[in-house]
Amino acid sequence: MSYKKKSYNNSGAQQLLGEDDPKKIIFELLNGLNKKLESTILNIDKKKLNFAKEDAKKAQNIAFALRRSLDRQNGGEIADNLDFLYGHIHFATDKFIKNNKNDFIESAFYISSEILSGWKGLVEKTA
Repeated sequence: MSYKKKSYNNSGAQQLLGEDDPKKIIFELLNGLNKKLESTILNIDKKKLNFAKEDAKKAQNIAFALRRSLDRQNGGEIADNLDFLYGHIHFATDKFIKNNKNDFIESAFYISSEILSGWKGLVEKTA
């Protein structure tokens, strides 16, 4: 077992999600991110800003975890692009949480939907 795999298993992510395939774990995180951003938008539309901010904070935390999981050494341009996109999601949620500015939440949701769609194809292809 490689060192990376061993440290991954020790992270507790496998136990939390009941999964040992890193691709599937990332898929579940992306799915959660997408759902929280969608819920943020729905709550903004319903004028339930406190609920929207709670969901935005959860989305922000997931985006942070995804950003930290990037393999910057071996990921090349893909890792750089994902870093930028996760950074945008963080920026959009932060702007809403701190300043009630929701002008970037829709684009953050679009980005998360596109990443999720691509990752879903990867997971299905390797399953």
